[in-house]
Amino acid sequence: MFDAPETTMASPELPTPSADSAAWHPRPIVVAHWLTFGLLVAAFGFVLGRDYVDGKALESLLLMLHRWAGLSIALLAFTRLVLRTRLRLAEGTSDDPAWQRWIAAGIHALLYLFMLGLPLLGWVLSSAQGQTVNLPWGGHLPALMEPDPDLADTLEDWHGTLAWIFAGLIGLHAAAALFHHWVRRDGVLAAMWPPARASR
Repeated sequence: MFDAPETTMASPELPTPSADSAAWHPRPIVVAHWLTFGLLVAAFGFVLGRDYVDGKALESLLLMLHRWAGLSIALLAFTRLVLRTRLRLAEGTSDDPAWQRWIAAGIHALLYLFMLGLPLLGWVLSSAQGQTVNLPWGGHLPALMEPDPDLADTLEDWHGTLAWIFAGLIGLHAAAALFHHWVRRDGVLAAMWPPARASR
């Protein structure tokens, strides 16, 4: 009798993109993108939640968490910019006209500008209010200026207005991704969507 040939169980691997499937962005790019999304939801949730809680202690806690989320967003945005210089993004499968690609690039640039600029503005605002920005790992950010209540009121208005403009840009970005997925039916959303990678 012949011995049955030995078989080995290969560990499951994620499939590689084929000609008829969407190319995927590098995993670090995808992870950083969705971490940013989660932090943005948290940052907005923390600051808006202050209007629905009672007690100064809880309001202060939510403000602190909002600041930490903003700081994390800025650090992650900088990391993403570095990653984009080191890793090659997936080649797009969309045949959008040039003017649409220019608009998309402009919105992306504005998103990064807001992710870096709004936390910095919040830091200046806290300094103008005479408040200390404590860091989660200990210590605190240095004050950027002397307390100035009048300037603080102005900066607070700017910070709030720019935050809502930022939210609008995020909405446009999300709407464009859904448009590509449901109308254009190309691979723009799938390239950044983890379940698309795992399900193929």
